[in-house]
Amino acid sequence: MRTRFDNLDSIRTLSFFGVFLAHAFSSKEESIINNPFYKIADHFRELFNFGVPVFFVLSGFLISYLMLKEQESPTSFSIKNFYIRRILRIWPVFFIVIGFGFIVFPILRTLILGLPNIETANPIKYVFFLSNLDQIKINQLPYGVGLGPTWSVSVEEQFYLIWPIFLLLFPKRKFIIPILILMGVSITTAPVFELSSKHTLFCFIYLTSGALFAYLSFYYHALIKKIVAVNPIWFIVSVILIGTLIQYGLNNRFYFLIIWLIALLIGYSIVFQCFSGRLNLKRIPVIENIGKYTYGLYLYHSICIFFVHSFMFDLLNVDETALNVVIVGPVLSLMLSLIVSIFSYEIMEKKLLKLKDKFSTALDFSH
Repeated sequence: MRTRFDNLDSIRTLSFFGVFLAHAFSSKEESIINNPFYKIADHFRELFNFGVPVFFVLSGFLISYLMLKEQESPTSFSIKNFYIRRILRIWPVFFIVIGFGFIVFPILRTLILGLPNIETANPIKYVFFLSNLDQIKINQLPYGVGLGPTWSVSVEEQFYLIWPIFLLLFPKRKFIIPILILMGVSITTAPVFELSSKHTLFCFIYLTSGALFAYLSFYYHALIKKIVAVNPIWFIVSVILIGTLIQYGLNNRFYFLIIWLIALLIGYSIVFQCFSGRLNLKRIPVIENIGKYTYGLYLYHSICIFFVHSFMFDLLNVDETALNVVIVGPVLSLMLSLIVSIFSYEIMEKKLLKLKDKFSTALDFSH
């Protein structure tokens, strides 16, 4: 049985770029917003606005497959070790960003730009991984730079808190029961209560879809191999369909069925990359190599965008042209994000990952 998926870092990289494009540029200047170049760039990034859903499906797939694999090991699945591994991977970078957003950023904003701190976010909720619910409550992004992206990390931590418990209650092949139940609850509950896309139950549509593909890959591997053996044109079509549905289908009355279909298409794309051996993203080394830094990239990138934007337009008084907003600023922000994330990984995260592996009885490919 396979214990390592070679293409997942590439998928992480592409997902991050989708998130980065969504945040990379913005302007309040009418002349820039109405600029044809800006409009084209804005339309282009909408086509790739699927980064967070892919991260969710990928997390559901990886964590579920890893738990099933570990359950088959001689020492069986350890819920204590599972939580220790998640803490070592998630908490250090998360709390660095939280500390920056609530403590460092207000000081810098006041000293450098002379602007007051008007934070509406609740730091207690962020510390306890409830930032998604806090952002829903205040119905806006927090003032502190870097706090915004933490909502999805909170959702994943909530998922990690309960998911291994279900494996203990429904071991091995019975694990399909909680997967289908939670999937059904999330799909039916979300529209009834008109849940925000940041709500945990809404996001469970993606997470349980990933878990479903993990279950099928583990216990019905032959079936998955047959599915991914289909002509790779269907993989390409599915990716295009994901982008199309996201852009044009979200206001449809079948909104949540479309969301579920998107989740399943993403899950199919993941197992296609894992098991088909075709259209191998690992053949593009740059994309593959960046993948190991994507957790840091995801959490640090909005901070880096803030620094670049403030330095360019507020301190150096660079002209806010469409070219500077859409190209120069984002390129510099991406470069800074890579530098910060690589430094964070090499100095801190890599050491914690080695420590994390000591608490795993199966090869942990969820880095």
